[in-house]
Amino acid sequence: MFLEYNISYYIYKTILMIPLSSFFPTSLWAQLLFTFLSFTFAGVLYLIYKLIGHPLIRMQYYRKQGIPCYFFPLVGYIKNFITGLQEHGDFLYHSKLGARTNPSRVLCTNIGPDATLFLRDPALVKEFYLNTDNYIKDPLYLELFSPVLGKGLTTSEGNHWKGQRKVMSNVFHFEFMKSILPSIQATARKNLSDLKKTSLSKVHAMDELQKTTGEVVGKVFFGEQLNDYTFDGKPLTLGLADLIVDISKINQEPIRYILGGGFILKGVLARHRKVVERMNTFRSICSQIVQSRKNSHPAAKSEDLLHILLNYEGSEGKMSDEEIVDQFVAMFLAGMDTTGHLLTMVVYYLDKYPKFKERMIQEMKQNYPLDRVPTVEDLNKLEFTMAFLKETLRVNTPVIGVFPRKAVRDHQLKDIHVKKGDVINLEYHYNHHNPAYFDNVDDFEPERWLDKSKTVESYAFTPFSAGARNCIGQHLALNEARIILGELLNMYDFKLQSGYQLKMASPFLYEPLDPILLDLTPREK
Repeated sequence: MFLEYNISYYIYKTILMIPLSSFFPTSLWAQLLFTFLSFTFAGVLYLIYKLIGHPLIRMQYYRKQGIPCYFFPLVGYIKNFITGLQEHGDFLYHSKLGARTNPSRVLCTNIGPDATLFLRDPALVKEFYLNTDNYIKDPLYLELFSPVLGKGLTTSEGNHWKGQRKVMSNVFHFEFMKSILPSIQATARKNLSDLKKTSLSKVHAMDELQKTTGEVVGKVFFGEQLNDYTFDGKPLTLGLADLIVDISKINQEPIRYILGGGFILKGVLARHRKVVERMNTFRSICSQIVQSRKNSHPAAKSEDLLHILLNYEGSEGKMSDEEIVDQFVAMFLAGMDTTGHLLTMVVYYLDKYPKFKERMIQEMKQNYPLDRVPTVEDLNKLEFTMAFLKETLRVNTPVIGVFPRKAVRDHQLKDIHVKKGDVINLEYHYNHHNPAYFDNVDDFEPERWLDKSKTVESYAFTPFSAGARNCIGQHLALNEARIILGELLNMYDFKLQSGYQLKMASPFLYEPLDPILLDLTPREK
């Protein structure tokens, strides 16, 4: 950066300022002004080159390979996401439209100072996942999230990631998944039943479902009610969700592209300083919970994840307290936020399609036990419910892409030559709306997942990522979702507020712009 700045400065000084210098007085103040203006203009030249010239040059490299490109200063194709929301009520409108009408294998665009390749072709996506050593998570993107997420599975790289993945894989085995089903059911039943103590009119679906999914993660991880802890004046679950959204919004500010995330983390501006303070507060609360557990119950027998990690003895060695907090935050965010979003959209589509709601209710009555804890076998019998979850993930997957990856070397990605320093991203939702892989892409059809004669092309449906870095908690999420739905449908009937129009935004995850408000009616026993 320093070298590029000086090149811009000396070009400017040589070409423009030297001929003009004869008009300047030779006084000290005039020379200082001359120097200040020179450096200021050099800085402007550098920013123009960094944010416009550099990405255009890199994009031209991919255009020559026959790859379609889209340029817009600073934000690139994100401009279309924004206008899609503003003009059509859907953040992904233009992307979905392109998938239906003019699908492409890959798109090159600029985001900040980088050329970014959005991979769409399942073959390219597969190749990417099979060769992840060619990339690191983009430091520019992760910089702001690291103070909260730490170095857990979500953010770590290389051998550090491999070691943590091995530990967590040893924890998330089949017997552990079976052992936590009672806790999931008890937590869901209690949280949903507690709604009867409040008004059952205009219930904020996402807030209540995130409280429930967050409590499940808390019980599974810590063995206690996490919503007893407050953060930002809210239950810990909702406080974390709001914090992540606020970090994501700052991450999209032009100042981040110009001055970098380090400037924001220093808290020079008041709005940034407040978010940084909240990051530190949240991490401190999580650390206190871990320490309290260690000090109070060092040898207690428990089936929760924290006990297992505190007592884990493998070839990778013990996890430090900081690493345990990192894993908790990653699990908390994935298990609470994404599953809460998924369930919110499920209740929306159940209300929109009453015939599907009735079918799911009947399936629950036949297969979901209310007098005992459901087994994995019980949950696997909920075939229509699983099909409904998959169709919701196809139409409105909460996670629309990965953390962007920066290439660490020149390499071949199938027939595409990727240059070191350029960025790779995926569009999970793109192929979900591509007629090449799904019939009637605009229709909500859970039955498509029940047709055993049809198979979805590998890497065309990836709501939980894929390859070695697939979501380690996906089975937990799907078990959790089916149990919560079983308890919800047994306990209440629900109806959306009349006149609701769904608009989809993406402040961090893909979610309704306006809250989905439900009127709940307790079912007679």
